[in-house]
Amino acid sequence: MFIPRSFSQTDQSAIVDLIKNHPLATIITSANGVPVASHVPVLYLNDEQGERLITHIARANPMWRHLDTPWLIVFTGASHYISANWYPSKAVSHKEVPTYNYQAVHITAQPKIVDGVGAVEILAKTTDFFEEKLANQVLDHQPWQLSDAPDDFIQTMCKALVAIEFDIVDIKAAFKLSQNKSDENRAGVVAGLQALDTHDARIMADLVMAAK
Repeated sequence: MFIPRSFSQTDQSAIVDLIKNHPLATIITSANGVPVASHVPVLYLNDEQGERLITHIARANPMWRHLDTPWLIVFTGASHYISANWYPSKAVSHKEVPTYNYQAVHITAQPKIVDGVGAVEILAKTTDFFEEKLANQVLDHQPWQLSDAPDDFIQTMCKALVAIEFDIVDIKAAFKLSQNKSDENRAGVVAGLQALDTHDARIMADLVMAAK
């Protein structure tokens, strides 16, 4: 991913936060010279086993058969169109053009299949992650766990899935949030976004104000 210096994000905590807040990733590899992609939730872990990513895909998806080279895992966060009319300098010089702000994290990682108990653990960690998020959002939500279903049913389901763990090779992140604009033009972007008063616009306005 090409990243202009102004938009390069190297803060590890900010990158991890984006992954946790936007876990649906696009995983990309090459199958017999043809690019292939899937859209699956991918979780970031950093514990006694080290830093890694986990996911699972349908066994019917042939993507898991191509493990000889690293995969590209793409996470995307907030994004929004930015009108040139929002820049005060445009009214003076007319030397401004529209753009698109966004957040993206690209991780190159080597996949490996996890079988048996390890595969069940990946499914459990994935379920627990999302169920805990719901419990934090809904007061009376009772988190679902794998143990809530019969063991033989879970084992049957596992046969239809392939659990994958990724060793991280490289991380690149771009947070394009109008950092390359003057304070006056950044204020204009914030005002333009706030005037829209949509969910996406409010999020982007907050990010532009916080960006350095």
